Amino acid sequence: MNWQKSFSSRLSLFVLLIASGLMLGVAILLGLFSSSSIRQVSRNMAQQHLNRSILEIEQVITEVERAVDNLDWVVLQNLDDEKFLYQVTREIVQANPNIVGSAIAFEPGYYKGRKYFSPYSYIGDQTHELRSIQLGNEDYDYPTLDWYQIPKLLGKPYWSEPYYDDGGGGQRMSTYSMPLKDEDGKIIGIMTADISLDWLSDWVNSIRPYRNSFTMMIGRNGSFIAHPDSTKVLNETIFTVAMDLPDTTAFQLGKDMLAGKRGMQRFSLNGKDSFMVYGPISNGWSMGIVNLYGDIFSSVRRFNMFLVITLLLGLIGMFIGCRNMIRRLTMPIVEFTNSAMTIAKGNFQAMIPEVETQDELKKLRDSLDYMQRSINEYIGELKTTTASNERYESELNIAREIQMSMLPQNFPQREDCSLFAMVQPAKEVGGDLYDFVDVGDSLFFLVGDVSGKGVPAALFMAIARAAFRFIGALGLPMREVVRRVNDCLCDGNTNEMFVTLFAACLDLKTGDMVYCNAGHNPIVLIGPDGKSSFLQAKPNLAAGLFEGFPYEDEQIHLERGTRLVLYTDGVTEAERSDKVQYGEEKLLKWAAGLNPLTSSHAAVQDLFAHVKKFTAGADQNDDITIMSLLWK
Repeated sequence: MNWQKSFSSRLSLFVLLIASGLMLGVAILLGLFSSSSIRQVSRNMAQQHLNRSILEIEQVITEVERAVDNLDWVVLQNLDDEKFLYQVTREIVQANPNIVGSAIAFEPGYYKGRKYFSPYSYIGDQTHELRSIQLGNEDYDYPTLDWYQIPKLLGKPYWSEPYYDDGGGGQRMSTYSMPLKDEDGKIIGIMTADISLDWLSDWVNSIRPYRNSFTMMIGRNGSFIAHPDSTKVLNETIFTVAMDLPDTTAFQLGKDMLAGKRGMQRFSLNGKDSFMVYGPISNGWSMGIVNLYGDIFSSVRRFNMFLVITLLLGLIGMFIGCRNMIRRLTMPIVEFTNSAMTIAKGNFQAMIPEVETQDELKKLRDSLDYMQRSINEYIGELKTTTASNERYESELNIAREIQMSMLPQNFPQREDCSLFAMVQPAKEVGGDLYDFVDVGDSLFFLVGDVSGKGVPAALFMAIARAAFRFIGALGLPMREVVRRVNDCLCDGNTNEMFVTLFAACLDLKTGDMVYCNAGHNPIVLIGPDGKSSFLQAKPNLAAGLFEGFPYEDEQIHLERGTRLVLYTDGVTEAERSDKVQYGEEKLLKWAAGLNPLTSSHAAVQDLFAHVKKFTAGADQNDDITIMSLLWK
């Protein structure tokens, strides 16, 4: 093909001109790879800050614990020297810059004549002077406080949850408590050391790996021990703060911290992409450092912005240069587009522009012309098909009306009997049927189900009902009626269709009922007491299968108040979308819950609604027929 005549070659030149756009893709890929590396480096750096900070806190905690643990034997040897006890608490505070208070709190009544005795030395929050007081009194019942009770109950050292000490140091603190035991192992008091949360918060807030990073520390119950917002310390927990965040991962983060886990979690903080590294402290607390990805990528964003602006300017220049070329190359395509739009709006006779070239544009023009001719041919065929379908649907609707009119609708209005039935075909017409004849004190009734669906089943149903009506009026025994109906249906039945039947005659005076089941579903028998069961019947063959089959009928005596529910398998085989069927068990359960005084009309409608509710809108897969007979 000549290069100058090839539309694809000319378009390739245009593609070559904009190939520089690949630079943008390369830049994006580099940005993604560099972002991933920067994220990993930033996480590692934050984790190192956290590990170093936890080590420093562990060192402080260890020093505080040692200060108390190493002096318990001295206290036990000088219990009678009160001045010495005060001196011990003062030396603990003086020798350890991280300790703001120390006490030796004895059991109430340990010292005769004193209910409370607790030498306490502390550094005042305002004066920063070392003071010593006797801590226990009626207003400060220290045996009821956590820092005293919990280590006493545990029998081992314990770090208390943070609290504000009104009666002692007058500041926010956490207390390390160690039980004092006599020679018999009995606890005689608690020896403590306090650390200031204000000092701890100041130190924690100074840990900032990045410009907007902040550090927080929580206790065993989730309350804040240290936080940049001092109003949250001792007043809120990590979970109350998480409630105000749209990101639900904050709740899981709090749970992991309380569980003593170590890790990293990414989340959204006030709409900003952030992550936290966190880890446990030996005394049960947990520490975390929150970092904003915006701080980490600020310099990267500036470089990317410069790169994007440069690329945009280059693309704009490239666009202006290619624009004129594209216009010249695509002018025929624009004309074809206008023609196609005119055709799409319904003008199937629209003119398609001619082209003089022999390239792909000529092929496109020929394709549009072929499409136009095909659409016109298809529209002609569619009009013919639509008219035919409309006639077919009209005929089906008429057939449905005729079929429904064949079924009796004037149900008996008697004081001793309540009867009602309904048919709901799966298609426009169906093969289910019911019938009844009220002759004096006898009521003949029938429910049947023709094999298959649609028009063939509807025609076979009409034949079966007509045969039953004619033969049933002869006054023959029920078995003979069903036998003759069977022989009638077998005659000329080349399609081998059949119908299952349940036919019966009820004496409305005595309650004696003669019935014959020709391969039909067992009917439901509901006694006057509301108990439901299936009526047992001999396994006769369905009608229309075997000419001359010897059908057998049976007799049963019904008590007044007994209800019969006849149905086709469209009820028990009704399916949900997951292919689970309604089944006989649910049918019996429905029958057991039916009010014995419910009318037959209401009972039929209730069962139909129950089946529809079970299928939950799934397509009906079979014809449904229901009949209810109540002998009052």
